[in-house]
Amino acid sequence: MPTAYLLAKDRIEQARAMLANEVWFDAGMDHLLSVALARLDELDAGLSDDAPKVVPNPSQASPRIRLMPWLDKP
Repeated sequence: MPTAYLLAKDRIEQARAMLANEVWFDAGMDHLLSVALARLDELDAGLSDDAPKVVPNPSQASPRIRLMPWLDKP
C-alpha cells in the first residue's frame, strides 16, 4: 500500500504535467514543485526501516529557498 507521501507525490506530478504546457508554464512554479517532489521522496525514504536516521546539522544547513520572494521587495 502506498504511503501518503507517495500519494501526494503522484498528485503533484499530475498537476506539474498539466501546468507544463507552453501556455501555463512558469519556471518558478516548476522549481517549487520539483522541490516538493524531492522532499516527499526524502520523507518517504525516511519511513523505511533500512534508511538511516539523519538529523540535519544546523551549522551545515543549505541556504533556505525563499518560498515567497515577492515579500522581500520593499
